[in-house]
Amino acid sequence: MLSQKEALRQKFAQADFTDDVMFGLIMSQPGICKRFLQAVLPAYDFDHIKVTPQKYLKTSYVTRAGRLDLLCTDENGTQFNVELQMVDEHNLAKRSRYYHALLANNMLAPGEDYQNLKETYVIFLCGFDPFGLGWAVTDYQMTANHGKHILGDGTHTLILNAKGDWRKVNDELKGIFQLVLKQRATYGHLGLEIARNIKDFKESKAGGGKYMALAGEFWQNVWEDAREEGREEGRKEMVPLLIKTLMDSGKQEPEIMTYLETELGLSKDEAQEYYQLAMTKA
Repeated sequence: MLSQKEALRQKFAQADFTDDVMFGLIMSQPGICKRFLQAVLPAYDFDHIKVTPQKYLKTSYVTRAGRLDLLCTDENGTQFNVELQMVDEHNLAKRSRYYHALLANNMLAPGEDYQNLKETYVIFLCGFDPFGLGWAVTDYQMTANHGKHILGDGTHTLILNAKGDWRKVNDELKGIFQLVLKQRATYGHLGLEIARNIKDFKESKAGGGKYMALAGEFWQNVWEDAREEGREEGRKEMVPLLIKTLMDSGKQEPEIMTYLETELGLSKDEAQEYYQLAMTKA
């Protein structure tokens, strides 16, 4: 059985743009992030943005952890949440609703006027066609059932579908789609630059250590936070989510059980209970 460190080294060796940790590391570079957002929303000015990778946001009204792959904020306070989705879990609409709520909940101080809410964009970069429509880029906003009146609540959900029709997509986004589909980037310049950055990062002396630190850091922080606050309901949401993430990365039950016991300090019975809970939610 691989140790946690050996498993992370193996994951690092195989990591490409579709790896969640590598995606966060590369896309959190302001220059890369800015050009990606510009390709998705060419009408916007992204000269001044703040980028935060894999942001963990606490909420007071939900128990599950709020993990964002990439959070960007422009000079006007508009927030852009970019999520990489490689597996179709048939829940993008509900995930979008959750992420928008998470962003809004962290935007206002208690008692602050709702008019101060800024616009939020949740952008899903998908390696599959979530609704079978064949559209490469779709912008969803809340509209009336009759007519075309837009509510104007400031929420936008963009679905970027790498399996869709690319004919009306700009070359920079086509190059990103190629990386999502694990192809060599031949369109535009951004995809090729990202591929080079990944190669350079993996060959650098510090790359492996930084990758492995980030890969294990998030879940440990969330677990410690839940344990310190004594939030049993939060743990019942967080640990099955962690188990599912480990399963998606190829880990088998024995490895997962060992991780839960050694890294989270669970007893064998507790680890088994959480594993069974994760199976019922799968």
